[in-house]
Amino acid sequence: MKYMFVKVEDLQQGWHVNEAVLASTAHPIILKGTILTEQHIRFLKVFSIEFVDVVPPEENPLSSINSAASLNEFSLTVDMLEQQYHKTVKGIKEEFHKWQSGMNVEIARIRTIILPLLTYVLENPEQLYRISSFSKKEDYLFHHTAALGILCGMIAQKMNYKKGMIVQAALTGVLADSGMSKINYSLLNKKTALTEQEYKNIQNHPIFSYSMVKELRLLKPEVKLAIYQHHERIDGSGYPMGVKGNEIHPIAQIVGLADTYHALTTDRVFQDRQSAFKVIEFIQEDLFGKFDLPIMNALFSIVANLVPGTRVELSDGNKGKVLFVHQMHQTRPLIQLSTGELIDMVKRRDLHIEKVIGKQL
Repeated sequence: MKYMFVKVEDLQQGWHVNEAVLASTAHPIILKGTILTEQHIRFLKVFSIEFVDVVPPEENPLSSINSAASLNEFSLTVDMLEQQYHKTVKGIKEEFHKWQSGMNVEIARIRTIILPLLTYVLENPEQLYRISSFSKKEDYLFHHTAALGILCGMIAQKMNYKKGMIVQAALTGVLADSGMSKINYSLLNKKTALTEQEYKNIQNHPIFSYSMVKELRLLKPEVKLAIYQHHERIDGSGYPMGVKGNEIHPIAQIVGLADTYHALTTDRVFQDRQSAFKVIEFIQEDLFGKFDLPIMNALFSIVANLVPGTRVELSDGNKGKVLFVHQMHQTRPLIQLSTGELIDMVKRRDLHIEKVIGKQL
């Protein structure tokens, strides 16, 4: 049997992995015996693997096996996603501590920290639900920063931004709260509600964030502006300047919406997480007029992508599958419970979807 070490960019679907592929992780990211698919090859690129020991199909006695089997093996290695997520959070935390000590922002370092996770999730958006489950109350700020970068990149992609601007949007999300490093550390870890004066101090962080990035040549001017404006709202109710409408850069609006969504759907010291679907309805109804509608629709299509067959759990604990999605009420579909009972969520306002369990095969 002929073995070859092949560059990742030259790999082809159907080739047989001769030796397990290792990265800077505790377990292999691709198992020995895997039959490569396009998804595997993308995954290898995310982890910056250069060469893989493979056997061409014509030399491989297992090549006739359906590649679906290797996808099952790949699903085991998706556990690497959690490791990569925590590696990203750890990197952000390390940079934050550097900023607290007065060191400058290093864009190249930030890109290195966020890009592997961003690249993977952009190509596998269904994994966003898993990423949300990794967040912890402890070190909330760093988990929030990582998630914000990912969400901003996903929204930019959904809105058909070019690749370079998708990355810039993600960097904006990561750096938007960098100015928190200049806020009294005791406020960032306070376990009770902030006083009015403490909240005003926190509201200075966009100014601090901007001052930290304004001289960076690798960031576009519009990104620097978006960092400064990410708490502005189109109705003029935001801060620090209270600008409104078209005065707010679109990327700033992306960050602002992603920031609001993630803060409400994540466990915090003083607040339990809420269902993504409940938060979407809150944004649509209670925060209407504060965010640009196309950006809202882009986020909702990412986090509430319900299609017939989607399996869900309701707020009362019942489980079922989506039968029909109302065009005007996409968070409130018609659901068939496991008992066979039909629930029209439009009529049952006392219920909401708690979480997506998966897709029906």
